[in-house]
Amino acid sequence: MDILLWVMFLTLINTQGFKSAVSLSAAPEKVYTGAPVDSSNIIHSAFTTSSNTTLIQPPPVYPSFQTQKVGTGSSSAVFSPPARFNNQVLPSFANTTSTNVTVIRGKTAYLHCHVLNIGTKTVSWVRHEDIHVLTVGRLTFTNDGRFEAMNKPGSDVWSLRIKFPQLRDSGKYECQVSTRPSRARIITLNVVEPRAVIPPGPELYVDRGSPLNITCVVPDSPEPPENVFWYHRDKMVSFDGSRRGVTITTDKGLVTTSILVIPDVTAHDSGIYICAPQGMKEASVRVSVLNGEVPACCLGWP
Repeated sequence: MDILLWVMFLTLINTQGFKSAVSLSAAPEKVYTGAPVDSSNIIHSAFTTSSNTTLIQPPPVYPSFQTQKVGTGSSSAVFSPPARFNNQVLPSFANTTSTNVTVIRGKTAYLHCHVLNIGTKTVSWVRHEDIHVLTVGRLTFTNDGRFEAMNKPGSDVWSLRIKFPQLRDSGKYECQVSTRPSRARIITLNVVEPRAVIPPGPELYVDRGSPLNITCVVPDSPEPPENVFWYHRDKMVSFDGSRRGVTITTDKGLVTTSILVIPDVTAHDSGIYICAPQGMKEASVRVSVLNGEVPACCLGWP
């Protein structure tokens, strides 16, 4: 049977006029891994003939950069960046951002801006009155050293700190995010200077030997004063024991009240008394000690 096939093969060659048989040899398979390169240089599987002809198959398809191999199987997991750094989600302001801040003159003020999904954007603080850029990111762009940008690494809260605020610093400040168009939140700063009041004032009359009661009130203050001091003739009223029975009672709250009591006044107790809440406007009253006479203000003239 083998001899018969060989005879048929030689007969076919003589019939077609071939001088030599074409020999085919399979080239070893070459597989490339890693990042894809030019397809003309990738040989996935080729066969070489006697005429040096190279047959190239299409290059292999590699997974997208957003996927990665899991174990040794063919499954893959899609990498999803955290929402905070997802640039497809636009930055927004949290509801915790206060748009109205009131502080006492001279006491450090903090304007807070809570920005969500900030990604690679930056936060700037701009003063509305003169369109002055105060801060960009964590950098300060003003010669006024009272202003400073504040942000802890990893925090979504960007703050503007103002040391020793004055009444002139009151106004609107803009927290601006560098989107296109830019997004902004306006925060209003109110710098106030609460004032003490001594009713009925400005003068009090008291008979010698009678008790003296002076009441000082601090209304309309965003927070109570830390201390309330009393002065008489430019000296602080103290409890060093030199004057028995003198008391000062202070009640702090939305309305702070301080009461100075002297149980039995003498001529030396006359003069000007000053109520001085710490960091606030003081109030004064003049006390006149009478020796049984009627003050001129109370005389009934015809």
